[in-house]
Amino acid sequence: MTVGKAIGLVLAAVLLLAGGALALTGMGYLGEGGTSTAWSVIGAALAGFGVALVISVFRGAGR
Repeated sequence: MTVGKAIGLVLAAVLLLAGGALALTGMGYLGEGGTSTAWSVIGAALAGFGVALVISVFRGAGR
């Protein structure tokens, strides 16, 4: 595994964890705060970018 792939996977993991936490907080499952549609949408988008990054890291730039 190259350094670039490792960095990509670490960044993808951060995006997935942060996105999941924001989405669950926005839906009211995490934390004491109220629900917020904006946090749910932002969290889902971040998690989606994390998944896309994992796919692009494993498929490579040439495909």
